Order: sequence, then structure tokens, then C-alpha cells
Amino acid sequence: MSTPDQPQQHTVSATELFARYHHVLRRNVRALVNTSGENVEDACMFAWTKLLSREFEHEEVAYSWLRTVAVREAIKLDCRARRASPLDTHTPTIEIADADDRLRVSRLLAEAADIVAAAGLSTRQAQMIGLQVRGHSYDEIAAQTGDSRRTVERQILRARDKLARALSNHRG
Repeated sequence: MSTPDQPQQHTVSATELFARYHHVLRRNVRALVNTSGENVEDACMFAWTKLLSREFEHEEVAYSWLRTVAVREAIKLDCRARRASPLDTHTPTIEIADADDRLRVSRLLAEAADIVAAAGLSTRQAQMIGLQVRGHSYDEIAAQTGDSRRTVERQILRARDKLARALSNHRG
């Protein structure tokens, strides 16, 4: 029994919270984490699932906890998705009218492909060096791959070293 001086305690149920906040939670997570709608939905469902094992006395505390869990999960899912998604490797098509020039370009490309293959770049190194060749900055590459700027710098430096050694060996 509570006295007039003590507030009556009421445990907030997950059902009540879901009814009030499921749309709000998705909107908040979407605003805080720039990721796909699927990742936002998955992160929110993950947070709701975790909430089922907890009890909160105050609705505000429960929602705050829920939002924090959902945002953290959305960030994790976004990082995984960025690592798993293929990087932009589109190569523009160039029309070469002269047959002699086409033959020279074809030979140069074959020679370059041989050098790259001989360099033994890892998939990550090849992707990062490819993005840099296309004009992306270290920060842009880091954002796209989910790596830190320093990791991008190291991977590109290692790739350049491997390519330089392969080119030197090729020239003999």
C-alpha cells in the first residue's frame, strides 16, 4: 500500500511501450543513423526483443534505454552492410576509333592486368586502390568501407608497395 507521500509504482509493460513508441523509435533511429530502412527495422526489432526481458518503472527510462539499444544495433548493422556491399568498380567505356590505337591500348591493359595480378593485392587493397584511382579521398573510402581513415591509408600504402615491386620485377 502506498502512502500519499510515495508515488505509486507502475511497471511499464513492453506492450504499452510498443503501442506508444514503435513509430517514434523507428523515426528516431532513422534520424540518428544514416542507414537503410531494413537496418533500422532490424535494429528496432532487436531492441524490442531485448526489452521483453527487462522491466522498467518509468516509461521515459524504458524508451531511453530502448532507443540507445536500437541506435547501437543500427550502427553495427550499417557497418556490416558497408563491409559486405560491393564497392563501386564501374569502369567507364572509352571508344577508340583507330585500330592501331585499340591494339596498343589492349596490350597496355593486358600488361597492367598482369602486373596487378603479380602484385598479389588482397581484395580489400584492390578495392581501396580502385576507389582512390577513381578519385575518392581517404575519408570517402573510409566512409564507404566502414574502416577508419588510418586503416585506409595503411591498406593503400601496402597496395602501392606491392604494385611498385610487381612493376619493378616486370621491367626486370
